Parts: sequence; C-alpha cells; structure tokens
Amino acid sequence: MIIMEYSRSEVIATLQRAGYSEEAEEALHELPDPVDLDRLVAWGQEHGITRDGLISRMGGSP
Repeated sequence: MIIMEYSRSEVIATLQRAGYSEEAEEALHELPDPVDLDRLVAWGQEHGITRDGLISRMGGSP
C-alpha cells in the first residue's frame, strides 16, 4: 500500500493561493509535517474545505 504524504508547507501554500488564509494559519499549528492524505482530507472536512471547492477556487473545474 502506498501512502500519499504532503509537506505542511505545500498544503499551507495551496490554501493561501486558494484564499483560505485563516485555514492556512490553522494548518500551520494543527497539521503534522508531513501529513498523509487521509488526515489531510479529514482536516479539510473539519474546516469545510473539499477537493472540488479547492480546485474551483484555484480556477479549475473538478
């Protein structure tokens, strides 16, 4: 099984680019480094952030 992990700084930069400034600040204090995809998805759900919403805010389409 392959576990996808992302650096906390990468997650924070993505949140900031998408306009989630407050959430980016919270991620700095709440997420481990690195963070695995399952934990990241759960954290996003807790903060009302979905994959599709993130993509949409960055100008893409889901």
